[in-house]
Amino acid sequence: MEDAQGGLLFTHLGEASHRAAGGGLTLTSGGSTGNCKHITHSWAFNDSIVPLGARVFGATDDPPRVVINCLTPGEMQGAFQYAAGIVRHIGARLLPAGALMGIQRIARLIHSQAVDALICTPSFAAALFNHADVDEAQLSSLRWLYYIGEPCHQPLREQLARDWPALSIRSLGYSSTETGPIGFQCAHLEHGFYHLHADAMLLEVVDPVSLRAVADGETGEFLLTPLLPDQVPLLRYRIGDRGRILGGQSDCACGSALPILELQGRVETSIKLGGAIITQRQVLCILAKALPELHASHVQVQIDRQANGAHLQLLIAQERLPAGAERVIEEALHNEAQANALLGLPGVLGLQVRRLARGDFETTVAGKTPFFVEVRGAPAKS
Repeated sequence: MEDAQGGLLFTHLGEASHRAAGGGLTLTSGGSTGNCKHITHSWAFNDSIVPLGARVFGATDDPPRVVINCLTPGEMQGAFQYAAGIVRHIGARLLPAGALMGIQRIARLIHSQAVDALICTPSFAAALFNHADVDEAQLSSLRWLYYIGEPCHQPLREQLARDWPALSIRSLGYSSTETGPIGFQCAHLEHGFYHLHADAMLLEVVDPVSLRAVADGETGEFLLTPLLPDQVPLLRYRIGDRGRILGGQSDCACGSALPILELQGRVETSIKLGGAIITQRQVLCILAKALPELHASHVQVQIDRQANGAHLQLLIAQERLPAGAERVIEEALHNEAQANALLGLPGVLGLQVRRLARGDFETTVAGKTPFFVEVRGAPAKS
């Protein structure tokens, strides 16, 4: 398993995959440890994952006809090519715009080409549909939004359902760079639920500490063993996600007999600060006393590490924090025992609370919006 030796085992497997005969596609993965690592998938593996990904469209009589791919190309990420392969597989027309063209240019492209389906991260979707200079008419041809790379949290789904009622929102698939496709979301499954690619993936649900199997239907950490032929085997790989497998026959209205899994989130997100491990759960529990309706997607903690310590910026989505309330939250945190203890850790130089549009939170090169993010001396976007 990837974590068993602090990522060393994965590193050795990655090196072996690079040396395998026949070539392949080398991609970058952060893995569950957050360290940048590389793995080479065989060309046979890459050919196999596209039909699995295309299962999201099922036997629908009305598939997308013109699809714009707004994921991040290059950067050694695989999602852009994966999405492009799926669009080709279903016989639609593809616009490989990427995520860096600029929101206004992409909006004009959607309008001029009558694009009916958008593939992107939820963070990109939030920026596009809430951009002040994008006219509603420019996006009126869109009928489907397929997201990948991070969860599409309930506040964004509710906003899009309210403001864009003709837009259908669905996950393009549950997948990872290391393992390939894990599950697909048919039109009859709710957000967070997927049909498991049981013919291509062995999924175990275990206790995250003992790694022993939990009872059927209970929540635990996912261990994944891909069954597709590849350069090297990944056995019981810890992807860092938790959830459960629904028991019994799926009896899904789409007709698939593949089992259904519920993806409930990450096992835990944390960062080391002042010699201590700070978790996402700790931060949210502290904030809940002042802002009880706050969700993880409304918060980002930015850490600016300098020679003499680290400055912290706590970003809160502007719709969840009244204007002018930043100082009130800062004072409340200093007066709260657990928060005060965290701020008193060695090397912590101070905390600033900022109110910011969620679309202006820092994102990764893959378009994801992390909860904890390291910044290098640069102020947050304003």
